[in-house]
Amino acid sequence: MASFYSRFYWRIGFGSRLYDLLTPESYVESMRRLVECLPAGKNTIFLDAGCGSGGLINILKHRIQNGVYVGTDMLLEGLLSAQKKTDAGNISNNVYFAQADFTYSIPLKNNSVDIIIAHFSIYTVPQEKRGNIYREFRRLLREGGTLAVVEPLPEYSARRIVKDSIRRVSAKNEDIAAWIKKLFVYPLTYQFGLKFIERQLRNGVWLTSKSEVLCAELRENGFSVKHSEVVYADSATLVIAG
Repeated sequence: MASFYSRFYWRIGFGSRLYDLLTPESYVESMRRLVECLPAGKNTIFLDAGCGSGGLINILKHRIQNGVYVGTDMLLEGLLSAQKKTDAGNISNNVYFAQADFTYSIPLKNNSVDIIIAHFSIYTVPQEKRGNIYREFRRLLREGGTLAVVEPLPEYSARRIVKDSIRRVSAKNEDIAAWIKKLFVYPLTYQFGLKFIERQLRNGVWLTSKSEVLCAELRENGFSVKHSEVVYADSATLVIAG
């Protein structure tokens, strides 16, 4: 049962919409913070590498209206879920999706992207394949472009993420929706989502990166680090590079 859950974790989550329903507020805040760190500008071409169910789409909506968003992921279930978000946001004419494995090739032309986002998407890739990802990113990124990466820290804590999410939801409002999240949603988030991810990280199935190690990895692969900070309830690091 455990191996089945591990194998189909993302596919089940994206296909059933459980992934979106159980997403903790702290995770959403880490995406907001990433977007805040991106350079301003119109007609920007965004690549969301490993976009999953498209959680960044709503946060980037106003910038997508004056630009182009390309989302790639290995799983069709994630892309179908992401497509629904673009339809609801009336930005479908500015959004494109491609099913692709970014450790091999992303179906875009050289120097065609202004901003590449990899939010919690590289950490599931074995160390020996990470260089392939960075080579693809360098191939696609235009001169002066930006790469934004968020990866889990060794200090990743499922309990701390839930606690921070409850605090954020409570600070926003005290309506019934907030109470539902605190009493019913986030316990499920912890049990079926965050706890599983934490176990995968601790067992070395997926990889954590200290901030200084991630920055060094980006430099070794040809990027210049411009900014780094801790996000996601002190469970992840955000790095802006170019």
